[in-house]
Amino acid sequence: MQRLSVELKSKSDGIDWECLRTELHGQQFFSAGPLLRALQYENPCVLLIDELDKVDHAFEALLLELLSVWQISIPKLGTIRAKSIPFVVLTSNEERHIGDPLRRRSFYLRVEHPTAEREAEIVALRTPDSSHEFHAGMAGLAKALRGWSLEKPPSVSEILDLAQALKVLGADRVTAEMRDVLLPLLAKTEADRRKLLLRDGFASIVYDANQHTSEALREGTA
Repeated sequence: MQRLSVELKSKSDGIDWECLRTELHGQQFFSAGPLLRALQYENPCVLLIDELDKVDHAFEALLLELLSVWQISIPKLGTIRAKSIPFVVLTSNEERHIGDPLRRRSFYLRVEHPTAEREAEIVALRTPDSSHEFHAGMAGLAKALRGWSLEKPPSVSEILDLAQALKVLGADRVTAEMRDVLLPLLAKTEADRRKLLLRDGFASIVYDANQHTSEALREGTA
């Protein structure tokens, strides 16, 4: 668009090249990203910056300006100040240390895994055609796996993937004999794979999962 604008205006007489250069560096030729759009809203909005631990320190430095004085400095474009202050949510899986200056400007809240009851409800939303026992079984298995001191315990998303895999297999529950088939879904590190391959290891997890499921079903009917 900048090139097209230069070509069109260069054909006219008396062109002001200084004004044209300033115009080419204006916002009409700039594609605003989420950070800039959040500052330009007239009314406050919610700005979600997901998995901050996946980006480099340069991006953290950019966020420091935003969170400190609510503006963004963009080369050639200039400094854009906020029309409204957004509600900013930063998330991190803690795969790397987030800089202390950014931490000082944030409130810290740790989000734990959901309770078995809540996880069963989440699974039910994704597999509405399955039984209540199936949903409770998935939540029970998740609780058992997270209590097994795995290096990478399964997230809610991975439990949902497992539920879909069981539907493909035509199964309504996990058994010890499914270990090798389900292992790629359950073990996401080599250490966890070896742990689940230990003799009776996976069978113990299935047993614990059945105990958690039975307990949840009894509480649900009480």
